[in-house]
Amino acid sequence: MKPYFECSDKLNKPYEAFLFDAQTSEMFPILPHWHYFVEILYMVEGKAYVEAGEENYVLEPGDLIVFYPQMAHAIYSAGQLPIRYYVLKFDPVHLNISGSALPPISSLIAMAAVEQKLSVYFSKEKFNQEKLKQLIQGSVKTLEEKQFGYDIIMHSNYCLLMAEILRVWKQEGFQIKKRKKETVLSEKFTEVSEYISQHYQEALSVAELAEKFHMSYSYFAAIFKEYYGQTCKEMVLTVRLQKAEDLLQFTDFDLTYISQETGFCDCSHFIKAFKQKYGVTPRKYRMCHILYSK
Repeated sequence: MKPYFECSDKLNKPYEAFLFDAQTSEMFPILPHWHYFVEILYMVEGKAYVEAGEENYVLEPGDLIVFYPQMAHAIYSAGQLPIRYYVLKFDPVHLNISGSALPPISSLIAMAAVEQKLSVYFSKEKFNQEKLKQLIQGSVKTLEEKQFGYDIIMHSNYCLLMAEILRVWKQEGFQIKKRKKETVLSEKFTEVSEYISQHYQEALSVAELAEKFHMSYSYFAAIFKEYYGQTCKEMVLTVRLQKAEDLLQFTDFDLTYISQETGFCDCSHFIKAFKQKYGVTPRKYRMCHILYSK
């Protein structure tokens, strides 16, 4: 299977969740591609033939599959329509929990992907289906309603889901081993992504980030683009706009304050960047989506 980067499928939010219906979508079948984030499919109806790396699977209702970052995959029909499945997407860096005795979740996923032969396919018997449906359906509903505090609920649900998956892997022999070169590189760029998420309010330059993480500018820029499918500058802008979107919806802060809080050099730059991404000005976006209580 020839992999393609899914350049049109970058995350708009740290967490995404939705129900995909092949019968009503123009995107099906899903042709071979890959992306930097983790993607999980949970089968609801019908049968799907899934290519994941070098392996092939047929998913039936209740089955689940995990696509690692940069794992080539494709999805086709394995029977008659309808085919419906839940899709969950996330950047693993957002699941990392400080203070844990174990390596960060993003590192555990990298270890599983690079260092160990673990199945990414989970039959319905592997999980408590009632618990699994509650986590997945709850995540989709939370994002649809997008009430105040939705990001906290999404973080909790996704951590619980990954914990269930890691427990199954542990039963299958997953071990925390000394890191290989590929895992070290993955962890290094996970640290970069995590640093951007924590310091997006500051003036971040690619040159300064490269120096901070002990890489040359050219190497850092090239590997970052290869690893994440976007430039470092694009990722910084994406994170800032995601934060600004929540501030517009859930607070009454003025645009000048929001632009300062999200790291834009001035309000006009913020307005221009926001309109370019969302198609409307921040003020109009707030009028249409405002959720805070006056």
